[in-house]
Amino acid sequence: MINRERIRQDKLLRLRANLAQKPIIAGLKGSADSEKSAQAGIKVCFYLTGHIFELRELVQQSKEQGQMVFAHVDLISGVAKDNYGMEMLASEIGVDGVLTTKGHLITAAKRAGLLGIHRLFMLDSEALKTGLRMLESSQPDAVEVLPALILPSIRERLPGRLPPIIAGGLVETANELRALLRPPVLAVSTSRIELWNYERE
Repeated sequence: MINRERIRQDKLLRLRANLAQKPIIAGLKGSADSEKSAQAGIKVCFYLTGHIFELRELVQQSKEQGQMVFAHVDLISGVAKDNYGMEMLASEIGVDGVLTTKGHLITAAKRAGLLGIHRLFMLDSEALKTGLRMLESSQPDAVEVLPALILPSIRERLPGRLPPIIAGGLVETANELRALLRPPVLAVSTSRIELWNYERE
């Protein structure tokens, strides 16, 4: 019998090691971006939009390049938004994990042996409170806070015990990356190709 929790823990260790080495996550919008991300030394990719057939091709290409791939299941066509969809992503497509705003999909992904990253949009103080309650329920492996540029303002309001934080959205400059890449932020996700080459100084 497959020990899915052991598989998940191995993936989580690999994710943390990859992001410690390269704290930039490439937001891919197609398979053409995959090769560019590998050339920039990216270790972790988010597939943000498209369809299941392109995802299959992209996962194969990314695995050959030694990258981890997370699928944004809310926006990818052809993926069932249920337990069966998460099982299919794990066994047939081979993604390492999923991104979603839906707590029940985090739970389903974890049962299927995938990592789950909960996306939270911090639009106002009420969204922050609601988001923190959702994290208590879904228990994700990481949380992506959007827009990223809000994090310096709310850093002090975040509880001490949170899943690893990824900042995403509206990051356009290396200076913004530097400002964000401080505890508790583990990594920054961006689809801006010119930022994928960023290295810590």
